Order: sequence, then structure tokens, then C-alpha cells
Amino acid sequence: MAENNTKTVGMGNDATEEILYKLATHFPTSQVSWRTQRVFQSFKDKKWYALALAYLSVRQVQDRLTEVMGHNWQCNHTVYGSKTVCSLGLKIDGEWIWRSDGAGDTNFEADKGALSDSLKRAGVAWGIGRYLYDLKNTYVPVVVTENGKFKEFLTDPWNIVRKNQSEFGV
Repeated sequence: MAENNTKTVGMGNDATEEILYKLATHFPTSQVSWRTQRVFQSFKDKKWYALALAYLSVRQVQDRLTEVMGHNWQCNHTVYGSKTVCSLGLKIDGEWIWRSDGAGDTNFEADKGALSDSLKRAGVAWGIGRYLYDLKNTYVPVVVTENGKFKEFLTDPWNIVRKNQSEFGV
């Protein structure tokens, strides 16, 4: 009977588990940025709020990859019409392992935005910043311009996150 020499990469290997743990380590809250998804005026209290979304910059993702992997990572971008897919490869146990995700063109610098967003999303596939997707909806009081456009948050969105967590016993 032939011996099976198939090597399972990423399963049960202590070094691999350590790499995945380091990639997924939370960033300090001061390094997480926030953007508004939508701004609205409450019917109840007539105050303005924004649905705030936490995000990391592409540089932070690249820095985390370099910090954990050294030069043992690479990415390839493939464009499909207005969509860009980033395949992010990590060299683990001498083998390249790939995970991919994509993004569409953005409203500002469309090509650059798609490249950055697809790399950030591929980074999430490796655990980088994935925890940010687990945050409950974060509605933050805001200041708006005369025409209802977002101007600034009235409080740090992390204050709302912490309040939500304590209310739900998290």
C-alpha cells in the first residue's frame, strides 16, 4: 500500500496557528478609523446620527503582513470590468497559500480604491481586522452641514461600541 505524503498546511500546525493569531491580533482603538455609511435625522429626538463603520487603511494591512510574514507575502490583482480581485498569498511551511476577495471601483480614485479595497478584503480573509465586522451597528451623534452632509462625530465611535457591549453584557 502506498504511503500518503500529503502535507496539510494550516491545520494543526503550531507555527501556522501562531501566524494566524498574529495576523488577527486587534489593532489599538486609536489606529482604527471610522467613516459614515449613512447620515439621518431621528424622528424621535430630531438629532442627527450616522451609521459609523470601522476600517483599517491598506497601509496598516500591508504593515501587519510585513510584521508577521516578513517578505513571505505577495498579492496579485486581477481586474474584471469594474471589479478588482486581490489574491493574497502567504508562504507558510515553504508553500504559498492563497486567499482572495474583491472590490468594485470607488467614488474617489476608482482604480486605486479598488486595488486598496480588494487588498484590505483579502487581508480580512487572513483574519486581519476581521473582528471589526463583528461590531454591532454603531449609530453616533454627528454634526451636519446646512444641507445635511456629515461634518464630524460628536463622540468617539468607540464610546458607543463600549456602551453597546455593556448593555448586552459583552
